[in-house]
Amino acid sequence: MNKMYFKVLSIGVIMFALWSCGGNNNDAYQQQQVPVPTAQQQPAQAAPADSAMAQDPAQAQAAPATAVQGLPDAITTFIKQHFPNAQVVGVEPDRDHGGVEYDVYLNDGTQIDFDANNQWDQVESMKGVPAFFIPKGVANYVKSNYQNAVITKINKEYHGYEIELANGMELSFDRSGNFMGMDD
Repeated sequence: MNKMYFKVLSIGVIMFALWSCGGNNNDAYQQQQVPVPTAQQQPAQAAPADSAMAQDPAQAQAAPATAVQGLPDAITTFIKQHFPNAQVVGVEPDRDHGGVEYDVYLNDGTQIDFDANNQWDQVESMKGVPAFFIPKGVANYVKSNYQNAVITKINKEYHGYEIELANGMELSFDRSGNFMGMDD
């Protein structure tokens, strides 16, 4: 039930983002988007969440890294480094676990969940999780046993990693990337 809820929620957020971009008059929406500059543009800074400053690109690049939707510097830097052409379209802080965790939604349909230490703990993308998130042992196992399979989700767990393939199959791996079994 919990997994289904998050899938439905993720699809809803993505559909809302696509719907918001699709109208004839989406100027207000575009002013609220938070561009994440590439490392070549501004390696230590990101655009502000403040819509007045977001309208002026020169001012947007002069804002501190914490201005991306109120995200911590570590998360902002991580997104700029690994998704230089993406824009943050949504942020959901979660304060239920003794610290603040963040679910970050990018305009390319990627969702990245960060733990209270600002480290990623889950990445989901229907286009496929970027290779740098996938440990070598996991990537090798999937390549050898599920040729042409796309990993659409990776989740850090206490024991290691859980991944989901585009066909819905879920696989578990230990911290070293060794296959442990299939999940239901």
